[in-house]
Amino acid sequence: MTTLIESPWPAIFFGIIALAILAVVLVRTGRGIVLLAMIGVLLITLGGVGLERLVVTERERVEDTLTEAAAAIEANDLDRLMRCISPSASYSPARARGVMRQYKFTEARITDVEIQINELTSPPSATAKMIGIFSVTDTHQELPYNNGRVGLIVYLRLENGRWLISGHEERDPRDFL
Repeated sequence: MTTLIESPWPAIFFGIIALAILAVVLVRTGRGIVLLAMIGVLLITLGGVGLERLVVTERERVEDTLTEAAAAIEANDLDRLMRCISPSASYSPARARGVMRQYKFTEARITDVEIQINELTSPPSATAKMIGIFSVTDTHQELPYNNGRVGLIVYLRLENGRWLISGHEERDPRDFL
């Protein structure tokens, strides 16, 4: 059921299929009542897309935190990045400070995001696996390249109504293929 409210594509897909079938019925029968059914399907499809836009699932909230963190990295904004990290996290804040000191980012984005939420933990937790893509200038001249990819496993917790990063692991991106 969450698939229907996490993406507009199922509603659009089923709406197009239903409209195509009704269009064939209209052409074959020539009955005007089919036009009313087509209008109904169009309204239901638009309602499904609207519902998807209105309902924000926990998975989408987790992805919003990850997207905000990537945007903060790309903007080289450490304060904004730290607002995405839990104050109780141990390794991630130190790593974030070190990376932001050493590199000036010109691009930072995430792809192939897979999110699993565990509502049974207290507080609820999530694990996100993804590929991070970046372009940097190394202020210490230690990095032999300016572009790269990194596999990331990011752990998040729901704290005070917000999903915050509680830890992460960096991996070879080939581990995610």
